[in-house]
Amino acid sequence: MANTKKLYDLSEVLSIIPMSKAGIYKACSEGKIPSVKVGRRVFIPSWYIEKILNEPGA
Repeated sequence: MANTKKLYDLSEVLSIIPMSKAGIYKACSEGKIPSVKVGRRVFIPSWYIEKILNEPGA
């Protein structure tokens, strides 16, 4: 998956990963999902999304 995008916003992550919005926020705040917060917006690094998608059973 050759991707040039560095960060995904929450709406993009929700369309890729089968989790609830609250679940993603909680996992980010607990450090289970790496994230970058800019103002009130939360972004997930593309390397993490690729890691999730490439895991066996994903």
